[in-house]
Amino acid sequence: MSKYLKGWLMPLCLVLSTLALMQGGWWLWAPFIGTTLAFVIGDWILPHDVSEPPLFQSLFLNFPLYAILPLMALMDFTLIWLAGSGDFLGYAEFVKQYLGYDLHAARELVNDTWMWVGGVISVATLNAYAGTVAGHELTHRTANPFDMFIGRWMLAFSADTQFAIEHVYGHHVTVATKEDPATARRGESFYAFTVRSTLAGWAHGFELEAQRLRKSGRSMLNPFASPYLRGMIENGLLFYAAFLMAGWFGVGLWAAVVFIAKQVLEIANYFEHYGLIREEGKPVEPRHSWNSNHWMSSNVMFSLARHSHHHAEAEWPYWQLRAYPDAPVLPLGYVTMILIALFPPLFKSIMTPALNAWDRKHASPGELKLAAQANNDSGMSGLVTA
Repeated sequence: MSKYLKGWLMPLCLVLSTLALMQGGWWLWAPFIGTTLAFVIGDWILPHDVSEPPLFQSLFLNFPLYAILPLMALMDFTLIWLAGSGDFLGYAEFVKQYLGYDLHAARELVNDTWMWVGGVISVATLNAYAGTVAGHELTHRTANPFDMFIGRWMLAFSADTQFAIEHVYGHHVTVATKEDPATARRGESFYAFTVRSTLAGWAHGFELEAQRLRKSGRSMLNPFASPYLRGMIENGLLFYAAFLMAGWFGVGLWAAVVFIAKQVLEIANYFEHYGLIREEGKPVEPRHSWNSNHWMSSNVMFSLARHSHHHAEAEWPYWQLRAYPDAPVLPLGYVTMILIALFPPLFKSIMTPALNAWDRKHASPGELKLAAQANNDSGMSGLVTA
């Protein structure tokens, strides 16, 4: 039973985060600080979870995924409401009546720029940890229109709906090769990577969609035919909603939220395949992704950290992903790696030994040759292909 309940840990994070925002003032920092400490400390002290119990009742396991969208929307709505005036849609009156919180008083307490910074970072990171992760899971279910619809709206909370196209039809095909913008090269810093990955990812997603529609004689300008265009409309509608609620200040806050949420996704992209090599045309195997069985990363983020199995069999739902303890392993949990990736020298010092171990234990003969060239091109000291 406990395995089924773990799926509700992320929805619980969203509920607690929304309640914190409703307090106003310095409480706007609480979601970011609380989730960061929970993930970093939890992944550090809890044993790795390599359990693979049989799970059934897919509806029950899917429900926490679906719950992410309304809970995340409520959290984001609360932040932007605080930035506005009046009582948009009677939200404060509703909250006062049913929860007992005074949102007008909370709004008055947000009187420092750094409070808004905390609110933006808190909402953005939760949008990534919850919305992008759940959206990633659902948009892999390309044969299920309902899941695709919900998943794409989740990705709109980081203004990144094209991810549903580029990730599934691009990244999963070209992963760990030079053709993949979402595979970080050896020695590449996150800051160089995110520019390359973001721009090339958007361009490749557009190209993939254009090619698909040309084959059927349909236009990219038709939102009924083009998920890419529908996604752009969804992204824009959320900006428009922020304007209606809080004017240009709300738009500015929302732009900051989606930018940071997108960067959190790109940091995950950065370390999930950092420096790994695959010969083009060869099958994608578990060794072409960095795996993690850290307890919090695996259980709270819908098994995203079991990335090796996900790339080997992308159609498998999160609750069926196996631990693959023999796959290449990240030194630390996901949120810890996100923080470390912001400091390139520290990140390289941690990942260089891991890359050396990958070359020795996991690389094929052909990959060893490519790795030796990558080591030479990277200019990284300490990388020695065995």
